[in-house]
Amino acid sequence: MNRAFISLYLLIVFSIIGLGWGIDKVWQHYNYEPEDNPFINSIFALLESDLKTLDDVAVAAKLNSLSKESQVVLRIYELTDFASSDLGERLVEGSVVTLTEMDQQLVSYKRLANTDNVISIEHKLAATTGVVYYQVLLVFFYAAIALVVYFWLWPLSRDLRLLETQTRKLGRDGVPAAVEIGPRSAIYDLAQSFNRMSDRIRELISTHKEMTYAVSHELRTPLARMKFALEMAADIPDRELQTKKLAGIREDISEMENLINELLTYAGFEQGVSKLNLKPGHLSSLVRDVLKANRGLMVDIRHSMVDKLGETQVFCEWYLMERAIHNIVQNAQRYAHSRVRITLDADDKDYIVRIEDDGPGIAEEDRKRVFSSFVRLRQNTNFDKSGFGLGLSIVHRIMEWHNGSAEVMESCWQGACFELRWPQPYKLD
Repeated sequence: MNRAFISLYLLIVFSIIGLGWGIDKVWQHYNYEPEDNPFINSIFALLESDLKTLDDVAVAAKLNSLSKESQVVLRIYELTDFASSDLGERLVEGSVVTLTEMDQQLVSYKRLANTDNVISIEHKLAATTGVVYYQVLLVFFYAAIALVVYFWLWPLSRDLRLLETQTRKLGRDGVPAAVEIGPRSAIYDLAQSFNRMSDRIRELISTHKEMTYAVSHELRTPLARMKFALEMAADIPDRELQTKKLAGIREDISEMENLINELLTYAGFEQGVSKLNLKPGHLSSLVRDVLKANRGLMVDIRHSMVDKLGETQVFCEWYLMERAIHNIVQNAQRYAHSRVRITLDADDKDYIVRIEDDGPGIAEEDRKRVFSSFVRLRQNTNFDKSGFGLGLSIVHRIMEWHNGSAEVMESCWQGACFELRWPQPYKLD
């Protein structure tokens, strides 16, 4: 709003100044009335000849008589009436001075030779060409201002129509295309917000489809096993075998419960956060707690931490960062053969966390896809490991909220190396 107001205000002000100056120059050029008018000079010469022998009273009477008999108005003034002015100085020199007054009226002044009297001649120009020409210039001035404002409003109107078109598409199919509007547009910020909204809607629709597919696919298998096991258990007379079948049903129920919990967690993270509450703290303490919680799950995996931050405090949303590191550590030890290492580091701009394992690694063509929701890499030899493909997607979302990134590369042991980066406080938007 402020940007549009300032640009329009400056445009109108400079247009008025420029057009006014230009039209004034044109008017002065074509409507110039020269002071050295031979007709006026001749009248002054005749008056000087007739009045040079008369006294002041006779001069006034003579001028009054001539004014009534002619189409001009003659008056007499004292030279002192023009004292201390540029007009008075020119009259003292004996020059004829012509001034233009309102209504196309000319007034010419001249000092009578060898006297302190000044005679003025007033007469009107023919009210034809000058008046019409002035009116034409006036119409041109306002038309030019209107044209300037139109050219300012036209891009704004065009961009608003484009935004309106995309908004109507949003109402029909729910997935509007991005609005391509240049940064110089008055509604550029609005268009960027619309594009972010459009991207977010597209992500939510995609997530909804993936979640629907995942629920239908992941729940169908344990439900089918449970139905089959229940039918078999009803016909099994052996108590021990029946107990085993029921234990299998309990495992399927536990798997379904884990899936539902993962889906609820993911849905909660998809809601986003309005604003991060960044607080300082030592990242090494957080990592130690995460490793302590995960060591009991995989006792054959050796965990280690390399802390290059030392006493440097890290700013982040701690419960979100704990979840991100926990998910990657859990993923690393799920595929690691024997080792998981976490490195804490920082450069001039970012905080850095690297989590490496000595597992089979991730193929280069899958390194971007692995952060998508409900993605599990089946070419891996450990494809039968538990998980629903939501953990890394949550990590990606958390790093986006921190204006950071999550990437995967090859570790020094040819396994997977996940790198989390987020900017230090003075770099945050």
